[in-house]
Amino acid sequence: MKPNSVTIVSNHQPKEIFKTLIERSVEKQASLLEAPSFNMYNWCINTSQIGILSLVQEINVSLAIQLANAWINRKNTNEWLKKCSVGLNGIKQGPIWEINKGDVQALKEVKWLGRNQIINASPNLAYFLDGAHTVESIQLCSKWYSDLYPKSEINVKNILIFNVTALRDYGTFLKILSTVNKIDLVLLCPIVTSIMNRRLDTVDINYDYNEQLVKCHNMKKLIDFCNVEVLESIDETIKHVQFCSSSEKNTYFRVLVTGSLKLVGGVLEVLQS
Repeated sequence: MKPNSVTIVSNHQPKEIFKTLIERSVEKQASLLEAPSFNMYNWCINTSQIGILSLVQEINVSLAIQLANAWINRKNTNEWLKKCSVGLNGIKQGPIWEINKGDVQALKEVKWLGRNQIINASPNLAYFLDGAHTVESIQLCSKWYSDLYPKSEINVKNILIFNVTALRDYGTFLKILSTVNKIDLVLLCPIVTSIMNRRLDTVDINYDYNEQLVKCHNMKKLIDFCNVEVLESIDETIKHVQFCSSSEKNTYFRVLVTGSLKLVGGVLEVLQS
């Protein structure tokens, strides 16, 4: 925080975090605000017209609304700060701004690659990408995916493309994902776009390639809830998915990609190439 500035945070924070934020704002003599919940704004439309939003997206939409309006109204900050009332967490809540048609159009056009992103690759194949890589974000990712579709659908196969970076607890991640969702096949691969192309921004630099393969096989031993395969690269994994979907035209394939932002970035690169 900077002295005499306005700091806006989301309202979904642990209590101990709020305590620290309040202490720091007093120390820096900064105005601390929490963004209201998504549904508190004065919307000019039914919010369903924006699209189906996950909890994470709703939190970030509210934060974006607050930050944009704070910047637009930066020359009369003292005036709009007077509109702020104390929220549930003991700090002032940002103003309940009027959301006009221009705001709605901007929100409709927002692209947040790799977070709650859906790519319809073909009539019977869709990718669901979320770069979740903590327990909390994996829980939210799992809920987002499960809320989109019921478990009991027929002629549907759910594939999970998964890996993690560093020493993250992949066992816990897999348990969360498999408990909430029906998964028919898990595909594991090193975080390498292709064997021939190992760009640093799409590679887990914590392990060399062979160590990543060993880690994938270790993960495979933990998976007892469905079939699992280990492939050599992200490119090979996507080709395998495409082969499956083209071989079973009457089956709809839903592919969840999660566990690592680098993995998601690699999948996006392959899909766009």
